[in-house]
Amino acid sequence: MMIKELKTFIFYEIGSSCRTDFLMKDKEFQSTEDAVVIGIAKGTTPKNALKNLKHESQWLKNYKFDSLAAREAGKVIFI
Repeated sequence: MMIKELKTFIFYEIGSSCRTDFLMKDKEFQSTEDAVVIGIAKGTTPKNALKNLKHESQWLKNYKFDSLAAREAGKVIFI
């Protein structure tokens, strides 16, 4: 029996819900598109890790993401 290694994934929401407007020195607003960290979870795949994250954080179950990105993390050290 082969045991799959759990990987650590970091989930980010990107898109219009993460936009910020900054007032520049010339008094014009500059729009940026930022990313918001949704959470960190372990899983065999990004979809599996997202399922685990939704199980841990109940508010994510019904939350509609504008756009969600996952990145596999290397060695994660929590401080």
